[in-house]
Amino acid sequence: MMRARLVTSCSAALVAVCLGCGPTSLEEQGAALAASTTALSPSTANIYACLTCHAEAADDARGHLFPGAPLAGATTRTSFWAGQENDLLESINACRAAFMGASTPLEADSTEGEALYAYLLSLEPGDPGPIPFTVQRTIVDIPRGSVEPGRSLYDEACAGCHGAPHSGDGRLSDRVPVLPEDSVASHLALGYSYRLIRLVFIEKVRHGPFLGYGGDMPPLSLEVLNDEGLGDILEALGVTGETPTRETP
Repeated sequence: MMRARLVTSCSAALVAVCLGCGPTSLEEQGAALAASTTALSPSTANIYACLTCHAEAADDARGHLFPGAPLAGATTRTSFWAGQENDLLESINACRAAFMGASTPLEADSTEGEALYAYLLSLEPGDPGPIPFTVQRTIVDIPRGSVEPGRSLYDEACAGCHGAPHSGDGRLSDRVPVLPEDSVASHLALGYSYRLIRLVFIEKVRHGPFLGYGGDMPPLSLEVLNDEGLGDILEALGVTGETPTRETP
């Protein structure tokens, strides 16, 4: 497992990893890696850093719904990705491949690997138990929600990547769609009904890029965002599944 595979002869003289600064501790190098959208993936399309999707510790996540588990505890957990991985390094490489567009795996004894592990180790102690992560495989409609709680939940779960609703102000990248307009328009152009577009929104949140669905959005598990909360967000966005009525001039 990564906690064993990355405990190698780490040299304090290692320079900072491709970040343009002078020699620092491994822990500091790893912290910079976790905050960088370029150092862990050569893909020019990548918009994510580790800290985009993960809080350092559970207490840091207050007021924000992160799709990924807190990083503190990672070096002592025995399984990841809802039990699909039992090796920390492999789980990191799965993230890098699925979301960051990295084409080659991170090696345990590389400068980056040693630095990232030193950083994760510095965050301990954390929760060593497996983090529940339920991916809803079958997509069905969910009950309609309420606008006001949906606005607050949007800020906590969506705004960090998509920016403000309707304008996209503050979004991570121009590649990230403005919600709901960009996603609604692109699917209407493909002939989707408003009922199906609502299901597309639900599927995108629940699957991310998995189970044959496109894109690179990290999924929000049922434990992170339950159906009631998702229903509230869709209500706040006006993604009701109903065809808008035209107002009479």
